[in-house]
Amino acid sequence: MTAGRRSLRLFEEMKKSRLIAFLSPKRVEQCLSAYRICREEGVVLEIAFRSLWAEKGIKAVLQAHPEALILAGTVLTKAQAQAAIGAGAAGVVSADYIPDVVDICVEEDVMCVPGGLSDVGKQLVRKAAGYGCTLDELKKRYPYQWIYKLFPAFSGKTSHLMLVSAWSGPFKDVQFVYTGGLTRETLPRAVLSNPRGIFCGSELMQFPDDPKKTRDEILAWKNILNPGRTAVPVKKTSPVLGISPGRPRVVCFGEIMGRLSTPSGERLQRAGRLDLHFGGAEANVAVSLAGFGMDVVFVSTLPNNDLGENALSSLRSFGVDTGCIIRKGQRLGIYYLEHGSGPRPSKVVYDRAGSSASEMGPGDFDWESILENAAWFHWTGITPALGPNVADCLKEALAVAAARRIPVSVDLNFRSKLWSSDEARDVMSPLMSFVNVCLGNEEDATRIFGIEAGKTDVESGHLDAEGYKKLTQDLKKMFGFQKVAVTLRESLSASENNWSACLLNEKEFLATSPIRVRITDRVGSGDAFAAGLIFGILSGKTDEDALRFGVAAACLKHSIKGDFNLVSADEVNRLASGDKSGRVQR
Repeated sequence: MTAGRRSLRLFEEMKKSRLIAFLSPKRVEQCLSAYRICREEGVVLEIAFRSLWAEKGIKAVLQAHPEALILAGTVLTKAQAQAAIGAGAAGVVSADYIPDVVDICVEEDVMCVPGGLSDVGKQLVRKAAGYGCTLDELKKRYPYQWIYKLFPAFSGKTSHLMLVSAWSGPFKDVQFVYTGGLTRETLPRAVLSNPRGIFCGSELMQFPDDPKKTRDEILAWKNILNPGRTAVPVKKTSPVLGISPGRPRVVCFGEIMGRLSTPSGERLQRAGRLDLHFGGAEANVAVSLAGFGMDVVFVSTLPNNDLGENALSSLRSFGVDTGCIIRKGQRLGIYYLEHGSGPRPSKVVYDRAGSSASEMGPGDFDWESILENAAWFHWTGITPALGPNVADCLKEALAVAAARRIPVSVDLNFRSKLWSSDEARDVMSPLMSFVNVCLGNEEDATRIFGIEAGKTDVESGHLDAEGYKKLTQDLKKMFGFQKVAVTLRESLSASENNWSACLLNEKEFLATSPIRVRITDRVGSGDAFAAGLIFGILSGKTDEDALRFGVAAACLKHSIKGDFNLVSADEVNRLASGDKSGRVQR
């Protein structure tokens, strides 16, 4: 087999595995043992040439396993490159862009993976010159050379991950290898930043003489690459969902907006006055949880003006910790609401473009500090829909939550005025890997993931119970969630609904009986359900009781003006236990 064919095969193995175990051997036997483990676990092995045993180790592996495809790492000179290729390495990795090393690899048609923080273009141009071809021809004819190593990916607390986005513009589809500072704690951030990335770590080979510990480490990294999948059982790495000691600290991340609504019975096109409230999916959850007695932190940005101060004061007045809200940007997002009645549905008009929250981005928040001692992290699909920069900011939070094993919930909340179904699917799908509890309605699941609830027709109000069961099963199967909860609204009119919910956990499918509600204000009812379910889980309720609590909270929200559900846990418990009388409490 030619050197080029071996490099191509190695390149395909690297893309399939996405993991490279970096070994600095202290004797030849460690190379042989490491290769056998990597081969069985489907991981590529890189042997560091800074070790005196590297050349002999690569030769020993090839002698015992002629089919082996090994990377030679930390190759810094022309002589080392020649020695590595002579020993049988199918690829050569450098800590920097070293022209002599690139030239030797191109001459021998062996994969070359230079590293650094700036030279992705230079090394590609030099490779193309060596082959006597254009960059487009290099990418097509020698795909194993269309590669670069981000090194270091992390320097202490500093991340260099965003460089890849900048490079990917002029050099499309370059395969990036991430190394330097990669640990179990930092790997989730790297994975979220580039789902196509290849990740190399010395931690995978920190126990070269202990096969069991090495395999355990590899399995742990695999599970971070694909959380909730089949690498290891979900229960081994997922956070334990249940009662949290003391007052649980919940972190909610998203946008709070101003809401201008018409008085009941008036139309927006003729309204002479509008009532101001504040709200937003995650903010609504935060206020509800604070009302239930939990410590809640709301993370967002607000403009440094009177409207921003009003929104901030509103959150504080309901007991929400606003210490992590940054003041920046020029405007508060606004939405206008016309209340529906009878056969006339409610109407919403958004004016949120260019809002302060839409300017949130990577590096704005110290997620390590924010999520310290957190018992839960909640977000919704509205947040990443605000823009790629906001989605990247969310990814940072999810990476830290995953490293700290903090339970994460998402309310899918598809908004067609913010993005298309295809855009939502592309962004949301990789984020689902870091979610433990998924909430939504049947329209969210259909519009984002193409999963339908049987013969349910939301327009006519017909609900297919078996269809909802299958919908939760499909979501759980697709993403490995621990719990999936779906709300069911049977719309009798704009003034009256039947409201219920269902939940699938690891053992059973649960469904509540519907509660009929007369509607004063339905906005925020889904958020009230989310808060109720989260509270129930963190309070140690059974899933059945937590589901009932969530439904009761949502039903009570229909009776309250504004986005916020201003009810106590005792009030929700009374309805959840069957008290629907509405009698005066004296």
